[in-house]
Amino acid sequence: MMDRTRVIFLLLLLTGCTLLVAGCTTPRIGDSHNTTVVIQSYNTWADQQVTYSTQVRSTFTQIGNTLNEYNHETAQGSSDTGTLQGDVVADGQAINQWGSAGTTMGSATDSFSSDTASLSFGNDTETPWLTGFLLQEMKIYSIDMNNAQQHFVDYNRDLSEYLSVNDPDYRDDSLRMEAMDAKAQALSSIADGDNALSNITATAKLIQERQ
Repeated sequence: MMDRTRVIFLLLLLTGCTLLVAGCTTPRIGDSHNTTVVIQSYNTWADQQVTYSTQVRSTFTQIGNTLNEYNHETAQGSSDTGTLQGDVVADGQAINQWGSAGTTMGSATDSFSSDTASLSFGNDTETPWLTGFLLQEMKIYSIDMNNAQQHFVDYNRDLSEYLSVNDPDYRDDSLRMEAMDAKAQALSSIADGDNALSNITATAKLIQERQ
């Protein structure tokens, strides 16, 4: 039973964690006209995105370490899950910190919206269109990453309940399956967020080129 359980949790390992969140730190440019205001506001958003991505990566690392510890304990045939259960609680706290960072990320998106809403570009119709698309992708990024965080809330809850029974022979396997499903949904949302992030960076570069 111990060997089967170890294999199960190896499947839970967050192999998709490397997908996400390179910082959006470019472009940086000098002063010119209202397009500069857009880029400067974007740069402020990008700085916050870097801070946010650091929190997300930290959370992933912590969750991965907890699962590694579980695999180590089960490989040694240990039935004492007290330490592991404490680690899962700590994972939940880290996931909540991710959520708090996501709220700040949403505020940065709102600030970009208010900074750029009343700008006038004269006969230039493409720059305002690009600015609107940039804002749309920022919102999509926030939604995708908030969805990922919520899926990990579900994952952590199901994993905690699964491990609440010390004897592996009497654990509720449906909770393990639900945890795996929540993890898969989280990684899917992160992939969507990565796509939005790529669009954000590409659009910002197009706006920079129009200065």
